[in-house]
Amino acid sequence: MSHHLTNQAWDIELRGMQKLVLLCLSHLSVQTTRECSPSIARLAYLCGLSTSGVRQQLATLVGLGLVEELRDGRLVHYRVNVGVARATDGEA
Repeated sequence: MSHHLTNQAWDIELRGMQKLVLLCLSHLSVQTTRECSPSIARLAYLCGLSTSGVRQQLATLVGLGLVEELRDGRLVHYRVNVGVARATDGEA
């Protein structure tokens, strides 16, 4: 559980459900690796969303570069990329 990542996630401007899923992933992540591996069903339960709603929000967060999906066979790990320096289009 990482309160540090959760605190950083609060400062990111997102729509409500996107922020809720990001906060949940941040909370569940190990601070040193920024990774966690909750099931979609667990995220849905914790966030009060449907499984399809969680999948939709995850896809958006992955598209924004805030979350990475890391696959190990059938197991999916999530890496939260809050507070990580990312290059923008205008930078080298």
